[in-house]
Amino acid sequence: MKQTVSSIKKYGQLKAEILVEGINYSDDFLVEFSKKNDLLEKRRAYGNSDEKMFPKEMKVPQEILLPEGIVVAVNQRNNAKWSLECVNDNFYVTNGEELIPIEFPQRPNFYDLKMMDGSNVSRVVTLYGNATLGVFSPGTCYFWAKGEECKFCSLQPTRKSQADHEMFIKPATAKEAIKIALESEGERVNHFLLNGGTISNYDLGFKRHIEVLEAVSELDIPSHVEKHLISMPPKDLSLFERLSKTGATIAMDLEIYDKNLFEEICPGKSKDYGRENFLGALKEAVKYLGRGNVYCGFVGGLEPVESLAEGMHRLGELGVVPAINIFHNDPGSQFANRQRPKLDEVKEIGYHMSVVYDKYNFKPFIKNTGRNSLDTEAYLKCFL
Repeated sequence: MKQTVSSIKKYGQLKAEILVEGINYSDDFLVEFSKKNDLLEKRRAYGNSDEKMFPKEMKVPQEILLPEGIVVAVNQRNNAKWSLECVNDNFYVTNGEELIPIEFPQRPNFYDLKMMDGSNVSRVVTLYGNATLGVFSPGTCYFWAKGEECKFCSLQPTRKSQADHEMFIKPATAKEAIKIALESEGERVNHFLLNGGTISNYDLGFKRHIEVLEAVSELDIPSHVEKHLISMPPKDLSLFERLSKTGATIAMDLEIYDKNLFEEICPGKSKDYGRENFLGALKEAVKYLGRGNVYCGFVGGLEPVESLAEGMHRLGELGVVPAINIFHNDPGSQFANRQRPKLDEVKEIGYHMSVVYDKYNFKPFIKNTGRNSLDTEAYLKCFL
């Protein structure tokens, strides 16, 4: 189907609404969904966004594909206005008035393929957003041990009860798993994302991330597949030079731009690294990786739009691309009972993102696959 501006804007704004409201589904829906062995199930590598606690073995949806191929996370909420329905073997999202046809990503064949040690590739790789191969290692953040985790994060309780991923993934293991995945479904994949966990020695952790990227880069990766890293910045900023040789972009997530709210919501990052050092690392990374190849992640809905917009525009001037995930109040996080943002607020955030992206000719992080973010939709000017 040929994309039209009005259609893209309609479904981009619907995505914003679903991310704000959450989405629900009945037991009857899950019965029908579970029959579809070819559809992708939710996997929880680093967080749990569902209000209802499902058994780990229960198959529930991870993402939906709206018309125009727009990817949306299925963050289950009991009282959500939007719900998933199965009618005559077809799937829809509905608010009780409008019935919108949707699709689900296909379950990748490589999930069940074996590695040399006999384990499934799915122990190492997750398919994210229908077209991103995700590796999360180490599957930990040491701020939790200190009681200084970011207050919106549900990593530790999710890892204990829901995850089936390897905790520490060696470069050779990542390389083997990605090779199998690309050989299986390389035409489908557009991105490789290493989501790097955090240890107390920032430089050692950063070097380990680079080693994984270097190993994966030894593969014959199709030219259309982009490589990305999410990581805390190192203390030794010269490590960005080594990273640049892998051809990967990097996202370093400040999370909150407002100084006081950053200290309150992200105590570990604030105390151990510091806001000004974080901003300095972003600026320094641009020198090595180039404008538009360094991203800064924020959580939309946890600070006033005015301060977040100020941060987006300031970073844009530096050549740093803002990337915004919409806040969802995860069970197990300190903010489990915090109110979610209003739709108008989220649309205003999207507007400022669109302005910054257009002004500096930025492109979104993991384009077309960010299920909890509005980066791609802002890039497509859904909020202008």
